[in-house]
Amino acid sequence: MAAEVFMPKMSDHMETGEIVEWLVQEGSSVQKGQPILAIMTDKATVELEAPTAGVLKGIRAGVAPGMLVPVGETVAFIAAAQENVPTLPPLGGAKQEITPPPAAESVPVTAARAPAQTVSTAPGEIRATPVVRKLARDLGIDLAVVAGTGPEGRISEQDVRNYADAAQKPDQEAAAPLVSPIARRIAEERGIDLSRVTGTGPRGQITKEDVIQFVPAPPAPTPDAAAAPTGSSSDVWLDLNPIQRLTGQRMLESVQTAPHFALSADVDMTNALELRETWMSAVTEETGERLSVTGILVKIVAATLKSFPRANASFLDGRIKLYSEINIGVAMGTEQGLVVPVIRDANNKSLAQITRELKTLQGKAASMRFSPDDLNGGTLTISNLGMYGVDRFSAIINPTQSAILAVGRIIKTPVGMPDDSIALRPLMNCTLSLDHRSMDGVQGARFLALLKERLTHPYLLIN
Repeated sequence: MAAEVFMPKMSDHMETGEIVEWLVQEGSSVQKGQPILAIMTDKATVELEAPTAGVLKGIRAGVAPGMLVPVGETVAFIAAAQENVPTLPPLGGAKQEITPPPAAESVPVTAARAPAQTVSTAPGEIRATPVVRKLARDLGIDLAVVAGTGPEGRISEQDVRNYADAAQKPDQEAAAPLVSPIARRIAEERGIDLSRVTGTGPRGQITKEDVIQFVPAPPAPTPDAAAAPTGSSSDVWLDLNPIQRLTGQRMLESVQTAPHFALSADVDMTNALELRETWMSAVTEETGERLSVTGILVKIVAATLKSFPRANASFLDGRIKLYSEINIGVAMGTEQGLVVPVIRDANNKSLAQITRELKTLQGKAASMRFSPDDLNGGTLTISNLGMYGVDRFSAIINPTQSAILAVGRIIKTPVGMPDDSIALRPLMNCTLSLDHRSMDGVQGARFLALLKERLTHPYLLIN
């Protein structure tokens, strides 16, 4: 029986995924677990794997690079070589640059224009399904005058219905300019009157570039305006990509819904650095990579969570969920935005295994290509900015976790010793941000104290 290839839900916030590229051609044989499709989720680019072995068949019409596909929609099938698969109706849509406004605003309103303004299209060039053609006949609409919003100008049922609705509007409303969704959003942000912008797109549509390049006539100065600061004409505006946009939304949600508080401690890393040197050659020989401070942190934080499960939790639906698995997220900054891949079952992995996984995840972060399991299931996150010269900082908790550990650089600092002498010791600041609903101040302090003790004496955990 044919297996469906569908758009998976890879996070609580994900509603659609964007098609990046097909990694396998239709009609090709695939093995179970083989990457067949690259999709852009709300976190990163993920390679979707074949759910079973067989032949890739029935790629849905419209499922091409740049297409947005709702979660749960079937996009293709994997079946036996001689097996027939269903023909699914085409999907319509476009690359998601922003969250689009309501359909009535985003669809070109050409219906109420005079017949002389319609665009002639040869019958063979009209791209529409039989269902759409029947709907157009029932409504008395010539498809040649309808602007299609699907791939390669394909006309959808909604295009036809919007055309019919627009025909009922007053002439002055029908005369509104055609505007792409992102152009409309930028115009709203900048306060630009779209009726003053000349469109250079198809049928005079106003594009993003038209709005960005539009220079309005300066208004007459007023006494108040004379004292207000003005922006430079050379200012540059940058649009957020989907990863940056979602990261901002989730961080805003975190600080608005989770009562944050932070606890900080300076940790003497003398023994941890000695341990690193002791294990360096063995780890390098096994993995080809140098053992990092982050790798040691992952190991010791995971072991501490095993002893203090209250920190390995989420506050959900008025209750605290304690996770049986210990999965450490490691924040990584990229040119495209922040991503937090996960080292699963970290408490049961050796320093060499953690080092190998960190290197693999860093390579995936460089290209923003991950598997679904790489980004899901984290129970606590480590954010290490020490390599950038940062001494200390507080991090925002990654929803739906209850804690995040922010780590600064290691600095040689004068420290009073037990014999009252002063010695230079390598200190590292650890700041733990906590969700007060999951842990109060005393519980958080106990966890941080235990973590500090184990970082100070790591040989108790790592043989």
